[in-house]
Amino acid sequence: MQSRSAERRGVGRAAPFLALAALTLAVCATLRYPALFEPRWYGDEGIFSAIAENIRNGRTLYSGAWDNKPPLIFFTYAAVQSLLGTGTFALHLVATMFVLATQVVVMIIALRLYGRRQALVAGLAFAFGMGTPVLEADLAMTETFMILPTSLAVLVFVIAQQRAESQRTALYGLAGVLLGIAAGYKQVAVFDGAAIGMMIWLTHEHRLRALAPIAIGFAVPQIVFAVLFAVMGAFSAYWYAIVGSLGVYSSLADDNPFVKFVGLLPALLAVAWLVRRKQLGGAITMQFFPVLWLAFAIGGATSSTFPFPHYLQQAVPALALVLVANPLSLETEDTGTIALAVGGLLVTAVVFGQFAPAFRERQQLDPVAYYRTFASHQYGTMSDLDYDYYFDGKTIAVRDIVRYIDDDDAGATLYAWSELPWLYAAGGLTNPTRYYTSFLGEVIPGAKSEILRDLDAHPPVYVVVSDDTYAPFDALERFLDRRYSLLHQQNDWRIYRLSSASGRLSTETSLARLP
Repeated sequence: MQSRSAERRGVGRAAPFLALAALTLAVCATLRYPALFEPRWYGDEGIFSAIAENIRNGRTLYSGAWDNKPPLIFFTYAAVQSLLGTGTFALHLVATMFVLATQVVVMIIALRLYGRRQALVAGLAFAFGMGTPVLEADLAMTETFMILPTSLAVLVFVIAQQRAESQRTALYGLAGVLLGIAAGYKQVAVFDGAAIGMMIWLTHEHRLRALAPIAIGFAVPQIVFAVLFAVMGAFSAYWYAIVGSLGVYSSLADDNPFVKFVGLLPALLAVAWLVRRKQLGGAITMQFFPVLWLAFAIGGATSSTFPFPHYLQQAVPALALVLVANPLSLETEDTGTIALAVGGLLVTAVVFGQFAPAFRERQQLDPVAYYRTFASHQYGTMSDLDYDYYFDGKTIAVRDIVRYIDDDDAGATLYAWSELPWLYAAGGLTNPTRYYTSFLGEVIPGAKSEILRDLDAHPPVYVVVSDDTYAPFDALERFLDRRYSLLHQQNDWRIYRLSSASGRLSTETSLARLP
């Protein structure tokens, strides 16, 4: 009788917690609800969607459809398109499911480390970090998907630390596999793994017994990817995408070594703090781990010096845990307290220095304006056109070009020298080359020559050229002069149809060809 009574009391105490936990999930879902109705506007989403469209049409990733991201983001997009369609509603719905799953994992970690109240606060903090558009969390970016497996890896690591040492090996291996999957979305997941590795180095007597299975587990997904692309004959293209091209992108940003070093300072300071604590005889428990995790996640988020706020999504799970860990209350030694305070200031300075320009310049990141605009559109006080323009006028160009191609109905192949990658998924169009934007075509060595070879060998029915490009492509203009007719010109873009193709619309060949 007593055991049953205790069990009922346990269930009774758990019910309010579960209800409040569900409420934090509802808050996150509500904050993300407007994202379901965004137009096709964000360039990276357009590139991922375009590559996914080509994959579904039989093109091999990297050798036939190229970007510099690891493979899982493209496979995820392709799966969403196949199951739910090519619109942003389906894409952002799946991204929301990933975010809510990550929120649950963060709350479970907080529950295990700190307790129920802290778990709820962590869940609410995560909801605001990954529910609002401040960190571009309304989008379906690589980080949006990556933080679920990284958070799961941390949860498995936490569980392992609460088990006997003899029971940890399999859990360490599982954590490694999860980190390897996370790196399959974006390479910077290795920073989350480094935080786990450093915690092991600081707290374990038999370090290699823990680090070895994590390393082996991490290698498993990488071996699977390598074998997959080797079998498909695309290994060299895959390797260049995830490793070789990183130097190209790094050179386009501020490649100042000092700037990159500053981003690593919080991690170095966190390690120094824990090393000193250990030397003084203080305990290093798992309650201290979120500080280490956050510091390394900031290092990952700032490893590229581009000012894209979605990089910071990597740090949101750790930040939510640090907010409830209250590390200053855990540290009683003055020097340690100062180190934590300095670390907090460093994180703030690093984030502000790299990302403040984006917050100042981009209206889409302002949560007040974002939700006000959504409400105005939903209640009919803002037109569809104005709503699209709030995000980016390129969404209008994509819509108009796709409609024109649909009306002409001469074929379903397109090459676009533009910054309009959404054209492919929006129109169900296949790209005969590996590249989807003028940016990729300009910065990747040899890309322009390859594009021309592909177009000559497999001329698409349509070619779109935009004046709003990363760089001009004079050789493409000469190619069009020989084989294409101007079908339509509007605003800053032109659409050409293959001269040998027949469509419903008349060409506008009398218009002067722009240089």
